[in-house]
Amino acid sequence: MSEQLDLITAEPSGFEESFDPFAESYLANPYEFFKEAREVTPVFYSTKLNYWVVTRYRDIRQILENPMVFSASNTLSLLKQPCVAAEQILTSYNFRPRPTLVNIDPPAHTRVRRLANIAFKPRRLAAMEPFIRGLAVRFIDQLVARGKADLIHDLAWELPALVIFKILGVPDEDVPRVKAGAQSRILFMFGNPSESEQCALARGMGVFWHYAEELVASRAQEPREDFTSDLVTARDGDLPALTRSEVTAIIFTLLIAGHETTTNLLGNAFFRLLSDRPQWESLCLDPSLIPNAIEEVLRMDSSIITWRRKTTREVEIGGVPVPADADLLLLLGSANRDPAVFADPERFDVRRSNAREHISFGHGAHFCLGAPLARLEARLVLEEFTARLPGLRLAHNQSLRFSPNISVRGPRSLLAEWRGDSAHVSRPTTNS
Repeated sequence: MSEQLDLITAEPSGFEESFDPFAESYLANPYEFFKEAREVTPVFYSTKLNYWVVTRYRDIRQILENPMVFSASNTLSLLKQPCVAAEQILTSYNFRPRPTLVNIDPPAHTRVRRLANIAFKPRRLAAMEPFIRGLAVRFIDQLVARGKADLIHDLAWELPALVIFKILGVPDEDVPRVKAGAQSRILFMFGNPSESEQCALARGMGVFWHYAEELVASRAQEPREDFTSDLVTARDGDLPALTRSEVTAIIFTLLIAGHETTTNLLGNAFFRLLSDRPQWESLCLDPSLIPNAIEEVLRMDSSIITWRRKTTREVEIGGVPVPADADLLLLLGSANRDPAVFADPERFDVRRSNAREHISFGHGAHFCLGAPLARLEARLVLEEFTARLPGLRLAHNQSLRFSPNISVRGPRSLLAEWRGDSAHVSRPTTNS
């Protein structure tokens, strides 16, 4: 710690004490802070978090490319040490997720990722398109006569969960149970809960862990046509098969990452597009713009605005010396608006030529396994909504709220309205 403070004193940036990712102003709009920090320094040390904070695109991309120097071991670590009571609750549930996909490094990661890729077959994704489109149509049919909706509560909260549940083999009626468990883990890992809140969240995580264990055990005993069964049975030459505990940890993670991030992607997409009517109307008239519009939404409003790494040795980042064994907080949301890569980065443009260069899905060996599925879901939902409800608009006088955590970001509510006789746009959908 003394070494870190010596380094800070040498090059103070002014952000060491002021950075507070749980402040209401930051939760409402972190991008103003990102812009200021990115302009002032590539890296600064946060005394509140005990993390080195990295602000610029090229530095973050290089960090994600180099797991030998920047380990993923702390990716899912608790930001705040749990109280004794919360630890006892987790122990009572035998909660013991082992490092698997996102928080292990090569060569161990290489084996797990190869087996996971075998299970996450391209044909499975292709077969999901009619199901996802059918879900989008069903949700619109339920909403269209009402003339108004909360696009999070009435659509984005449930649809991605139903998709990942079908892939994993989870029954639809478990949506509320799994969504509650997912929120518990996000706030426990990435939040700043009080001791009483930690205990409540720990119970939610324990129940969630048991759910994942039971699902994997049932598929090991009786495999079905789903991703969980394929993980249990995946084989690749002489590679050791995934153990029961490894499969459980993967499923436990996917039961969160497989829908929470897509819920936020949909919420962010509707907010960004409906806040800029000409862009929304462009998609209504020309659905071929939708895939690139999704990339621009991911760039402007990533579902994951920060991610984490740990240094394995002393290293310089952007010319700033950082000690070994230092925790790094990578500001993905800042990197995606770095003017060194994206011209006029604060401007939302569905036709931006390099929008896909964002790093919202990560980069390198740990690139998000579910990125193709998230893109597919967002495309199909936007195709159906722009065709069926081109008159969709944000309701006036609403203040967006966001979950109090450092990483996962999307509106918790998004009120919209339309005329009951909103015209249907007659045009073909794309299959990009």
